[in-house]
Amino acid sequence: MLVPSGQLSPLQQHLLQELDLCDLPAPEGAPEAYLARDLDTDEIRDALPTLVWAGLVERRDGDPDTLALTPLGAATLRAAECDELTARLSAVAAFADTVSMGAEPRSAGLALRRLAEGTWTLEQAKSYVRTGETGAGRS
Repeated sequence: MLVPSGQLSPLQQHLLQELDLCDLPAPEGAPEAYLARDLDTDEIRDALPTLVWAGLVERRDGDPDTLALTPLGAATLRAAECDELTARLSAVAAFADTVSMGAEPRSAGLALRRLAEGTWTLEQAKSYVRTGETGAGRS
């Protein structure tokens, strides 16, 4: 069972990634644990009921003040990460068409690296190869 929308929000994915590393205290008990991970405790408190309801996160039986990732949560996180990587690989493959049209190797190499890292979108990479600008004020 996924979250009601069928996809994880960036906040939900970030929280699941953190819980994949280690259990966390409940946000009301130790907000500093979330602040150190660049997570807003109010947003986490709002997101938790959905994640618990969906079976992705649980409060430990022996310690209800501790949050843990469930096996379903781990599988959902892996699926979301796989979807991101699939989209990134698809963009890299599509970028090959731009490179095959005779792009300058140096700019194509940088654009390919940024695209593969997920720093740039396909449109930004193509724009950089064509014009030297990403179209987003970054180059």
